[in-house]
Amino acid sequence: MITFPDNPGYLTLAGNILIMKRMILAGISLFAYLAAPAQEPAHPLLPATWGIKSEELVGVVKELADPKYEGRLTGSPGFTRAAEYLAGQFAALGLQKPYPESGYFQNFTIPYTVVLPGCSLVIQDGGSTVSYHYYDEFMPGSTSGTGDLTADVVFAGYGISAPELGFDDYAGLDVKGKIVLIRPESPVSPAVGEDKFGPWLAYSLHQYKMQNAVNHGVAGVLYHYGPLANTNNDYHPDLLLTMVGNRVVEDLFRGTGKDYAAIVAGIGAGLKPSSFPLGKKATLRNKTEYHPRGVGMNVIGVLPGSDPVLKNEVILIGGHLDHCGMCWEVCPGANDNASGIAVVVGVARALVQSGFTFKRTLVFIGIGGEESGLVGITKYVNDPLFPFDRTVGFINLDCVGIGPNLFAGGGQSFPALFSPIEAANRNFIHRVLGSSVAGGAGRPRSDAAVMTKAGIPSVSFSSYGGSGAYHTPGDTPETIWPETLEDLASMLTLALADLAGIIQK
Repeated sequence: MITFPDNPGYLTLAGNILIMKRMILAGISLFAYLAAPAQEPAHPLLPATWGIKSEELVGVVKELADPKYEGRLTGSPGFTRAAEYLAGQFAALGLQKPYPESGYFQNFTIPYTVVLPGCSLVIQDGGSTVSYHYYDEFMPGSTSGTGDLTADVVFAGYGISAPELGFDDYAGLDVKGKIVLIRPESPVSPAVGEDKFGPWLAYSLHQYKMQNAVNHGVAGVLYHYGPLANTNNDYHPDLLLTMVGNRVVEDLFRGTGKDYAAIVAGIGAGLKPSSFPLGKKATLRNKTEYHPRGVGMNVIGVLPGSDPVLKNEVILIGGHLDHCGMCWEVCPGANDNASGIAVVVGVARALVQSGFTFKRTLVFIGIGGEESGLVGITKYVNDPLFPFDRTVGFINLDCVGIGPNLFAGGGQSFPALFSPIEAANRNFIHRVLGSSVAGGAGRPRSDAAVMTKAGIPSVSFSSYGGSGAYHTPGDTPETIWPETLEDLASMLTLALADLAGIIQK
């Protein structure tokens, strides 16, 4: 576009002559460009990335976040429908079905719990009663038993009984038939290192804390975690579980003469429990349905390599397909992790439609059961589609849709896998791309960490720099940054082509 200065005197004869000269020169340059021999693109797959459209990627996110999939809780009919949708995407691209009987599906059995409407939380303090707001002040536990309970509330620290560590939050407490307020994790943080945290690891798990509460006769748990949906737990039919936020905790401590933050700090500093009755009652109402034998699956599509030797080596790219289901409203899981699956589909489409073939085999996987305790990736590790000594690496995508910046966990530990990704970003995409060494092998909390622990080089992508919800009904498609998905899919298309080895047309 030609623009004119803000000067009426510019439109003179001399000015018009100058404009005409510029237009003639521009025309000559355009003619020279069109007449010149076609230039090879800087990367053979670059034209393939031009077909990656942000609106198509967001379309995948919107589809998977639709209420018809009921939050994609692994084991549920809603998750099965989501898996069938992803299998349809793979089939449309011509990806091979790896399993003769189940096609794209690697099936496994998994229990699941559906949380129904009608849940509530009320605290009674003398003559006053406070009802709390779903979902910013409380959420029903995703694995709670069903029923109503009114009982005294007791603060029981971290809910840990570890005699060999000289630590017992329940020592001297009368909690039978009562409700306990407990914290996640342990008084020793994983951040201090495996040597110090190791003895506490088993006691930091949600499953342990609920079982320990049951062992002590507890009838209800107020878990200061979120509040958020959390399916990574065990179901106990006689234990009601409610996740609570800061306001509930503050109200429970009000009038006790004790400061919650100071109490927690003291427990961590001295590794001595500080449990006590809170002098208040709570009423928990949770309505749930437990299904002990749900069927989950990983969804796997294969793009075979074409080199006679290297086709036996594989590169995996995937993300978890599942989310947290109904709690009691639908948790859509747009960023977590419909965004990751959208990028997987976008990369697969670009590579298939590029017209190139590749030396190594590429495997695309939508993983089930991540939210329920890394069940699906553990199934794959125990029953891999390809031998691990032939697996070059795994690229994981988890929560990649909010914010402009990208982060690659494990990138610094596996330069052979990460360097082509860095090069693609540096040369073509130009996003902020951070990285770290691999972590979490002691207590894996991601699919990538499970693969790393199994000996597979793994890089796990996430995005940051934006604002969104986590494990609540607020994780919706409206929070997604479309251009971030498009750029990440383009970056990984270029990098995977390099890693797999391009066979020229």
